[in-house]
Order: sequence, then C-alpha cells, then structure tokens
Amino acid sequence: MTVPIKQIAEVALVVADLERSVRFYHGVLGLPIWDRQPDHATLRLGNGFVGLWLPGAWSLPRPGNEPLRLTGGSRQHFNFYIDNRDAEAALANLRAHGVSYYGPRANERGEVHIDFEDPDGHLLEYWGRDSVDPPPDKDGA
Repeated sequence: MTVPIKQIAEVALVVADLERSVRFYHGVLGLPIWDRQPDHATLRLGNGFVGLWLPGAWSLPRPGNEPLRLTGGSRQHFNFYIDNRDAEAALANLRAHGVSYYGPRANERGEVHIDFEDPDGHLLEYWGRDSVDPPPDKDGA
C-alpha cells in the first residue's frame, strides 16, 4: 500500500558558491533563511524548504560502502506558485537584479509562466495562478 505524500518537504540543490546562492535565494527571491551552516543553508519556501548544499556536504552513510553524496553536475528545475496579479512585479524584480528570464508566457487558463536561472544554472519558474489550490486532476490520472 502506498502512503499518501502531502507535499514536498525540501528541494535540495548542489551549488558552487554557497554565499552567492544564499544572496540569490534570500536577497532576490525573498526566501527567509531558516538555518545556516558552513556547508549548507536551508531557506523557507511556503511550508517547505529549499536546501542549498556545497558539493559533497550532504551524505548518507551506507553500511559497507562509500557514503552516498550529493555532488551536483545536473541541471534542476522547479516552480514557485505566485499570484497572477504579482507576475509584473516578479518580472520587475528579476530585471532589477539582472536575472535572465524567458517569457512570460500564458496558457489557456490564463496562468503566467516566467522561467529564469539561479547562479548555478538551475532552471526556476514563477507559475502565476489565481489560486494556489492544487490544479485539478487530469483525465485518467
């Protein structure tokens, strides 16, 4: 039997320069710093977190084997829900901080999407909606 997952608790990203990434996620995106350590930082995102980790700083011990470590090397992508009415302000903030972005684009429901990159090239997206309630299930889902 599967256990229902309620939400994402944390998205962990491997970053090359922790200070630069903290400045971006805190200073540009406005995420509050929840915890700060020499090798990682945790920032609050709604009722979850974004974890910023230096390469190899997070590890999971495995009996009889080398620890499993987050080392980076791949591009990540995740979205932030914003209110549709805040899309112009989100664009203005990205412009003010010199952040490259793609879009905006709108879908058939009038939702606005603005894609942009963090300092390590992780692809992020503002998803503007009139409600942050979960989208409806798709047919057959």
